[in-house]
Amino acid sequence: MNNLTRYSKTLENIAMTENSITFGLSMTEFVESPITEIARDSGMIKVTLSSPQSGIIKINASVRYTGKNNTGIIIARPVNGVGIEDEDGSIVFRSGTLEAKVSKTGPFRIVFSHCNVPITATSLNSFFNTRRSQEYTGACFDMAPGEACFGLGGSGSLDLVGRKEETDNSRESAAFSKIPFFVSSRGYGIFVNSYGSVKFDFASQSGSINFSQEGSEIEFLIFAGNLVSDVIATYTGLIGRDSTISSLNPGLALDYGENFDHTADSILAEVEKAGDLGINISEVWLGTGYLPRSTRSGYTWDPERFPDPGKFIRKLHDRGIRLGLSLTPYLSDFAPEFPECIDNGFFICDDSNEPILTDFDKGIMGIIDVTNQSARNWLGLRFDALLHTGVDMAEADFRYELFNDLNKDTTFYNSFAAIFNTLVKDCVARCIGSDNDSVIRSSTAAGDQIGPYRNIYINKNTASYSSLACAITNTLSYGMTGYGITNMDVPAITTSSPTLYTRWVQVAMTMPHFRLPVPFCKDQDMLPAIKMAGNIRLALLSYLESNCVESANYGSPVVRPMQVEFPGDRLAQKCTGQYMLGSIVMVCPVLSGAGNVTFYVPAGTWTNFLTRETVTGPRIMSRKADINEIPLYIRPNSILPSRSGDSITFSCFQLAEDKVAATEVFGFDKSANGIINVLKSGERITVKTEGFGRLTKRIVLTGIKDVAGVSEGYPDSDEYGTTIEFNSSELIITLG
Repeated sequence: MNNLTRYSKTLENIAMTENSITFGLSMTEFVESPITEIARDSGMIKVTLSSPQSGIIKINASVRYTGKNNTGIIIARPVNGVGIEDEDGSIVFRSGTLEAKVSKTGPFRIVFSHCNVPITATSLNSFFNTRRSQEYTGACFDMAPGEACFGLGGSGSLDLVGRKEETDNSRESAAFSKIPFFVSSRGYGIFVNSYGSVKFDFASQSGSINFSQEGSEIEFLIFAGNLVSDVIATYTGLIGRDSTISSLNPGLALDYGENFDHTADSILAEVEKAGDLGINISEVWLGTGYLPRSTRSGYTWDPERFPDPGKFIRKLHDRGIRLGLSLTPYLSDFAPEFPECIDNGFFICDDSNEPILTDFDKGIMGIIDVTNQSARNWLGLRFDALLHTGVDMAEADFRYELFNDLNKDTTFYNSFAAIFNTLVKDCVARCIGSDNDSVIRSSTAAGDQIGPYRNIYINKNTASYSSLACAITNTLSYGMTGYGITNMDVPAITTSSPTLYTRWVQVAMTMPHFRLPVPFCKDQDMLPAIKMAGNIRLALLSYLESNCVESANYGSPVVRPMQVEFPGDRLAQKCTGQYMLGSIVMVCPVLSGAGNVTFYVPAGTWTNFLTRETVTGPRIMSRKADINEIPLYIRPNSILPSRSGDSITFSCFQLAEDKVAATEVFGFDKSANGIINVLKSGERITVKTEGFGRLTKRIVLTGIKDVAGVSEGYPDSDEYGTTIEFNSSELIITLG
């Protein structure tokens, strides 16, 4: 039997209210494809435009009303205050600076504009309804030459153009959770409002973007902005943003994973040994290794290895170390609570209402059904009891892989992850405090944006430079999907060579949060490189904090593709092996065993963070990086802040003539801690600061040694430049 596809054809009727427009469109039915000569008129499709918030337009396309709500992520009534203009030949629907224009004659199309500039439009076959094995309804948008698209959550490739994707997380590894949101380099983004499976085709066979979902209805929202970052800000402003950044680890975070051999005493001894080696440990993560060996999935500390959890945690706290555990919805049949969950129907069940049990580690395991309110409440109490022992952080450890054989629809899979992550977030906020509720999420779903950090890891037994590159791309892709604050897990040292492991650690140290496996070091020869990476992180920590606050406030990804910072640079669009850390620091990871690295330097004079050597772009640069080095380059006319005790240092790089360099420094409470402006004009440099309280301030003029006079303090020159300590809100520096 041939597939039948119906496409919207012409506008038949229009219905308007004070805040929405509904178009009735006739449809033409084709056999196999629109190229087929045989076609006939067949039915209608209703397309409704409304707005849930200023600057956002919601489009709902429905072939028939079924009474089923498949779009329950964002449920918002249309806002008032939209503009609707009924002109002679067209109708305009306007929300803020975003507008949709529909011609009353000819083939039906919607042209979207931002600030009166067209950004995208639906194609001639703008909406469609097709009967494959199931019914699908979708939309089709034009794609401009050179347009790039990013997003959809976890991805092995940054640019989506030319690819087909499906946001069916039941078929995905948890490391690559899919989200039905993408953003275009033309300044718009689209979110399909669905927990279910959405199919995307980014011009794989035509010059258009198609997306569809099962059923007779589809709903999506379009966002716009001058820059890609503006689009992400509007999107995350509606969906939600990561809000807590309190566990930005200054030292190493050790991950014991699923290891059941460690005891409280052995962990404390290893922490002491690391301190003796000059390694600063700031966090310990036990995974599920705090459970009894016989249980391995449950909610009770092992009484043999951890006889007094509270005492163990206090000893860690005395050393300035925070503790994190993994919280899971899994329960082993060896756990004492297992019969209770069976009797009360707390496990996920099949169509016959029988609990679905999975083979697991020489036993069986059930999965608590958090979509069941009673089961969710029960699980929340178990999590509360664990967290009240003094735990500081938690990982919401749920993996889609265990759902592969459950025979549930995709809506259940995706909503399960969102509900479970919310449960863990709420428990941690309640037991630890909303200002410290740091949560790492191993899986995510559509609409699940609140609460850092999205975990970046690989599901492979052997690490490689290719998998490191994939982890970097995955981080960037999640950032373009609205997950601006991430955690990176470094693979076990036993799965890679010492050189590869060191390169992975160097990349992880530039992330907002990271975890190293135990053992974190193979031999004494690796220590210098790990210490150097730790020192680099410490120097960048204040800058990382400020970028995390920016992400929490505006949704901007901390780790950004080059395209975000250099949208008009075509070469920057092709650079997927390097990235920007915030807007100032360019990171060029070493992805070869020989240490060879090739990267693109945008226009201007950039400064090597470690050596203070400069390189002028635009150019492609190749070099060999020492094992102790990760190439970091600082953008020209930038100020990089760093803190140490009661002092704050502002390092200035390649100050431009008559152009203000500025930076704002934030604290963990997400409020501005202070701001600094620096202006170089001829032989005079003016430094103005506001805030910073009683902190001692230092300014470092990188590459500038010819200081003839200062209004305060004394210039101290070395091979890298000049440092001046000052206390007032204004400092005048004279060059000579």
